[in-house]
Amino acid sequence: MAKPSEGYHVVRSHLRRSPRTGARKLNGWTIAALIAGVWLGNRHIGFGEAAPATPDAPQPSVPVPVRVSAGAGR
Repeated sequence: MAKPSEGYHVVRSHLRRSPRTGARKLNGWTIAALIAGVWLGNRHIGFGEAAPATPDAPQPSVPVPVRVSAGAGR
């Protein structure tokens, strides 16, 4: 059998690609852990909210009638 080309090796009479050397590829769990770490870190430090917003007093769309007591206006 001829020698396989560079970057390949023979396994059980099949050609397989040799593993890369150097930088490793990030898998899905590593990426999920990094995203969760950033999210939890931002919640812990408090980048999510600067100050709690106070809601304005609700304004009724229909004017509320004013009750007049029996003794007033006489």
